[in-house]
Amino acid sequence: MERAECNRNCWISAAIAGVVVLLFTAGLGDLHWLAGVFLGIVTFVLLGALLVWLLCHDRPELFQESKGLTGTDWQRAAMESQPEALLVSGSLGPEVPPPGAQMPIVAGALPAQSPAPKPASVPEAEVIPDLPLPADDLKRIKGIGPKLSDRLKEHGVTRYEQIAAWDAAMVADFAQRLGRLGGRIEADDWVGQARLLATGGETAHSRSVDKGEVG
Repeated sequence: MERAECNRNCWISAAIAGVVVLLFTAGLGDLHWLAGVFLGIVTFVLLGALLVWLLCHDRPELFQESKGLTGTDWQRAAMESQPEALLVSGSLGPEVPPPGAQMPIVAGALPAQSPAPKPASVPEAEVIPDLPLPADDLKRIKGIGPKLSDRLKEHGVTRYEQIAAWDAAMVADFAQRLGRLGGRIEADDWVGQARLLATGGETAHSRSVDKGEVG
């Protein structure tokens, strides 16, 4: 809205309000037409001036970005319009005042905040390497003697849980690796024995090994 049109609309609104005040106050109580006219004129002048100031004046102090101007441009324009005694040198950029110079106070300025203390460094948790699990005595499984136990360890098999997890493909693979002795995997049911021993159970053969009856 152009400023002239805005001013005209504001004064028309104020005139309407003044007429309304005149009509309501002229015949009430002891008030006469002169008093009503006076109140109407006062209403017209004050309300019109207020509406023009609120609606028709540019408000650069709001720092709104419009007509290609950024908030920084509005801020610079507002500060340049203030008396030099109220300006802080370098308010748009950091600058250290000379020693002994007194910095003028700007209304609404906030004191500089000290930087937040850095949190104390937390020592990193010590990483404890995973220790290998102790090997089981595979000879407690019937069909595994000292030679087969060593052969299995060469292939990385040292615990009951590993044998207990074998499926048909793994059984066939290890039967081929062990050669002519590989048939004992299914013949002696190594997988079933390993599952029992892995859960803390015992077999007749494992008890004999524990007693030293079987080498």
